[in-house]
Formats: sequence, C-alpha cells, structure tokens
Amino acid sequence: MKKIIILLIVISLLGLGCTTQDTPDQDEQVPVNGEDNQSDEDNQTDEDVNGEENVSEPDDTELEDYTPREYRVLLRNYNAIPRSLEINRTDTVIWRNEQSDPKRLFTIKSEEGLWDDQKLAFGKTFRYTFNETGQFKAYVPPWNGMNVTITVK
Repeated sequence: MKKIIILLIVISLLGLGCTTQDTPDQDEQVPVNGEDNQSDEDNQTDEDVNGEENVSEPDDTELEDYTPREYRVLLRNYNAIPRSLEINRTDTVIWRNEQSDPKRLFTIKSEEGLWDDQKLAFGKTFRYTFNETGQFKAYVPPWNGMNVTITVK
C-alpha cells in the first residue's frame, strides 16, 4: 500500500512539473513601438547640468514634416555607448554619466567648439541639439573609449 501512495505522489509531482507554460516573466519588459527597453532610472526626467538649452545655429534649409528625435549616449565603465551616431538635423543628443564606481566627474568637450566644456556628475545629463549637417566629435579626456562621433545628415 505504501508503494502505491509513494508512486501516486511521484506521478502527481511529475505531472505538475509538466503543466507549466512558457510565458515571459512579469519582470521582463517588451519593447513598445520598436523602442528599446529602458530601466526606471532611464525614464526619469533628465537634469541638464546648466539648465540652458544647448542648440547649434539652424541651417537655412527647411526640414519637411520631420519630428526631431533624442539619442542617448551613456558614459559607463569609461566607455561611451554608443561610440558613433548618425542623426538628422534638429535631433538632440543627451549624454548621461552612469559611472557610479567610483562616482566620477566627467568633462564632455566638443572638438569643433560647439559648446563650452560640460562637467557631468553621476546621474546628470547634458543635451545638445544639432542644427547643422556634418561630422562632429565629442570626447571625454583622458579616456579614448569615451570619444563619440556624430554624423548629422
């Protein structure tokens, strides 16, 4: 009789293990409208370091029905992610310091002198709107891994 009860318990446990469905975890996020997943920290309101709008001078040619986009450059592990961007005129690039260990102050410079040197503390951002076409370079000395090339179409 004991053998039958043990056999029934084993069969019922095996049966329970086989009835789970392959469903995504509740914590797993699915991109909406083709956007990348972002952590809650990425969804926070950006704090611009100096509170001013940083915009290059506009080109004379008009953009037809184009909605400007924002692109993020994360400064993490002494690297810029991504290292290059191809954007359209009137798009904005937002640099964010995510170097938390140690909490490091970075200075973002423009090779072309588009903006004054920007110092970013951990968690802070700097944003710049590109209104001229061309290829521009931003860098964070002395770390070469933090150089970013931005091509504006």
